[in-house]
Amino acid sequence: MAGRQLTDQPGSRERGNAGTRCQEPLLSVEDLVIHFHLYEGLARVINGVSLTIRRGESVALVGETGCGKSITAKAILGLLPPNAEIVSGRIVFAGRDLRRLPEEALQKIRGRKMAMIFQDPGTALNPVFTVGDQLMDVASWQGASRAPLVRRHNGELRRRCLDMLRLVRIPDPESTFRRYPIELSGGMRQRVLIALALLGEPDLLIADELGTALDVSIQDQILEELRELVRTQGLSVLYITHNLGVARLVSDRIYVMYGGEIAEVAPTAAMFSRQLHPYSQGLLAAIPRLSGSIGEGIEGRIPDYIDPPPACRFAPRCPFRMAICDQQRPLLAASEPGRLAACHLYPASTRR
Repeated sequence: MAGRQLTDQPGSRERGNAGTRCQEPLLSVEDLVIHFHLYEGLARVINGVSLTIRRGESVALVGETGCGKSITAKAILGLLPPNAEIVSGRIVFAGRDLRRLPEEALQKIRGRKMAMIFQDPGTALNPVFTVGDQLMDVASWQGASRAPLVRRHNGELRRRCLDMLRLVRIPDPESTFRRYPIELSGGMRQRVLIALALLGEPDLLIADELGTALDVSIQDQILEELRELVRTQGLSVLYITHNLGVARLVSDRIYVMYGGEIAEVAPTAAMFSRQLHPYSQGLLAAIPRLSGSIGEGIEGRIPDYIDPPPACRFAPRCPFRMAICDQQRPLLAASEPGRLAACHLYPASTRR
């Protein structure tokens, strides 16, 4: 798997305020099951996913392309396509079960209390409107004033948009405000997307493969800048990424996802010190290192969601495969203090 290089000594920078956070989750996803109705049949894509994010916490959801990371994020925001069905599970945000809310109430949360930075800055911005038009359009509906769209040319809103461009470190906000997206570099477009997401003053920010389409050095710079913004603004963040190197840079905790299920959960430093699940081990082994060693890919492919493996979805690719792996689905259970793993190598995962 291609990705950012790591040093040969794993570790993670600890956040100084981690111990002072409120323990009440801002977001709690509980046993989420999502099916897709396809021409070929019923695809059981998300299979019992649970995760929590506390206030002020940065969490990374990591896994290969196609494992269900972005689908989970879209389910949280209520943006699933028409052929998707949430079969069961709860999505609780700030004490409210989002699945029980009418669409009108969801719209008041989406983009305001929760916001998403979409994956591709080249397509997420409207090419026929200037950056200023798009910022004003969002600002007129967001923020504390909740001003109607008729005030889009209001000077106060314009100043607020320019201040937001400065906050995301765009060097010439006035000029950028008048430009079209095609006139900006990829890094500048990515910063504009971050500004758009922050205009609503959200409590939770979801960043989907942030900077993946950019040069690695620009991606690193933007990730570092966003991490600083998150710290100063006191935001909670869910980072969606296929790259453990990115997760190491930005997160407090890591959820490893495989085949629509959570394989392992651990604090970031602990994950890089020792991985419990064989898939997590394979992900880390796939990352190139500064010593020059080439990462080793994981053999095989992600499961067919229409006809998935009967028990452990990683079993066909697992070097430690046992008979029970084809007979009984492993539970996500505490394998060590503060850590969860869904693997029959650990007795807690086998208990019923």
